[in-house]
Amino acid sequence: MQLKLRRSQKSGLTGSAIFILDVMAELTPEEAELVKRYKLQKQQVYSSETADQNYTLARAGKVSALGGMMMDKLTKRVFTMNDLINGQHLECKDLNEVISTENQVHQACENIAGYLETAKRFDGTEQIVEITAAA
Repeated sequence: MQLKLRRSQKSGLTGSAIFILDVMAELTPEEAELVKRYKLQKQQVYSSETADQNYTLARAGKVSALGGMMMDKLTKRVFTMNDLINGQHLECKDLNEVISTENQVHQACENIAGYLETAKRFDGTEQIVEITAAA
């Protein structure tokens, strides 16, 4: 799997910088098949702090947070593996948000790569692990 990141910026209405991050995961054919076989397309790979807060409030029974959760999906504050494979365009208000987003997406891709490595091992081979007594 390759994670492609592109950074750019533009000026907002007030002249302040808006930092743009385009992210996309490129899978090998074997990885794409494993993602499909194990239904990892809907695996969440990114959730902003705002989205996490909306989720927590919704679980606590705050009905107004449900609208926030819908907006989070529309504004790319939450996206899945399938979204990442198709590419995502994110606009961040500051460099901390850019770095946090990049780190979170990178970590999620590492996790998914780990899932895919494990999934490759369901081929009937036997593994023997030597266990020794703790001293």
